[in-house]
Amino acid sequence: MHYPVMTERQLAARWKISLKTLRRWRSDNEGPTWHKLFQYVRYHEADILGFERQSAQHWSTILGDGERVPKVDSAAGTA
Repeated sequence: MHYPVMTERQLAARWKISLKTLRRWRSDNEGPTWHKLFQYVRYHEADILGFERQSAQHWSTILGDGERVPKVDSAAGTA
């Protein structure tokens, strides 16, 4: 059975960020909505998808139509 929740480790892996970053966001009241189930932190998939959609719209607005978020070429280390 699939439950529509993610652990903080699953979300960190999905976004390729550290657990420390997610934990800092929580302490700063940033990032997606999270829930505490007993001693465990969980994120609802709907909240994650909503946050991703909102973030994409935010970057679209900042960069304007037709522009993309710059990608870093890990081999060369430049954008």
